[in-house]
Amino acid sequence: MKGLYEQAYYAYKPQVDDICHKDASQNEVEWLLDWLLQYAGDDRMLGLYKQVCRAYWQKFPESIAFYIMEYRKEYAPESLKGTKWEYLLNEDKDFEEDK
Repeated sequence: MKGLYEQAYYAYKPQVDDICHKDASQNEVEWLLDWLLQYAGDDRMLGLYKQVCRAYWQKFPESIAFYIMEYRKEYAPESLKGTKWEYLLNEDKDFEEDK
């Protein structure tokens, strides 16, 4: 896995640098965050994820809030326990049960 994270970091770093230095559309930002989220368990990839979130927080607050919660659900679920967002931990389970 370490090699995969290494490759992902070097593949996505230029894209993150580029998007953070231009006025990207919401679709571009969300597309990149979708891909980065898959690797956000790695500290360097998480750094790239945060870099994009910080760059676009004011422009697309709802989207960035969504992606922060998605990160927390996937990689830091304990951070949601005991908060008003704890219900998010069961969202995917509820969706599977509805099928």
